[in-house]
Amino acid sequence: MNSLYSQEVSKCNKKDAIIAIGFFVYFIIRDFAVSIIYSQFNISGGEWRILIGITCIIDILIVFAIVKIRKQNLASIGLHKKNIWSALGLGLLFAPIFILQRIMQGGVVGWELYSFGSFMVALMNITLWAVREDISFVGFIQTRLHGLVKNDFWAVNLGAALFVLAHVPSRLIQGIPMGYIIFILLLANWFFMYRAFVLLFKRYYSLIPVFIMHIASNFPRLWQGDGITDWLWIAVPTAVFVLAVEFWYGRWSKSHTDDVGERIIP
Repeated sequence: MNSLYSQEVSKCNKKDAIIAIGFFVYFIIRDFAVSIIYSQFNISGGEWRILIGITCIIDILIVFAIVKIRKQNLASIGLHKKNIWSALGLGLLFAPIFILQRIMQGGVVGWELYSFGSFMVALMNITLWAVREDISFVGFIQTRLHGLVKNDFWAVNLGAALFVLAHVPSRLIQGIPMGYIIFILLLANWFFMYRAFVLLFKRYYSLIPVFIMHIASNFPRLWQGDGITDWLWIAVPTAVFVLAVEFWYGRWSKSHTDDVGERIIP
């Protein structure tokens, strides 16, 4: 294939893949430990945000250290300036799906506004969380999986499965049983959202559109309260986003083939 994504992942070998899987195991153990701390100790909201911030920074620094030790560069995990404006535009193209959903939900449910300070703290928190996950999974683990799984379709879906598993420990500790329908929906949500993130990443081999969409999908509500009806407000835009990205990528990949006519699709 002649895509930048294909060129970059072809450089990953079996050792890169094993290291990436090792990092995933660390990620699971660390998330489990942090969730236990949260559930067993009386941690305030401020202390919890600080703890999450610290773990996010540590995870990112570990990825950077591995890349450095492997004598690679940050461009190998999608952090570069190439096609920066096109990558930015791609993220902004799909972001309104979630931003407008938040605004519409507030208009229907009611506006009980957070203070500006609380909103900004929440925004910074989800931004750091999203950046950590995107660097760890889309930029690092996903690309390195190709060192073991040469078939792109299976590599992407394996990455999605690992992304789902990474969210399980904290959810189980919070007391959500595996058979509960909401939890099953969450698993599907994480799986297909991850696939969509990877498709955005593949276009320019850039994490910029992934950052934008991940932050947009987790955008803090400007109102307070929660309820079971919120699941419809989450499910509908998620489905629209996933289907839109799959359709867009399918159309783009048809017009970009390699020298032997192989389609660039997952």
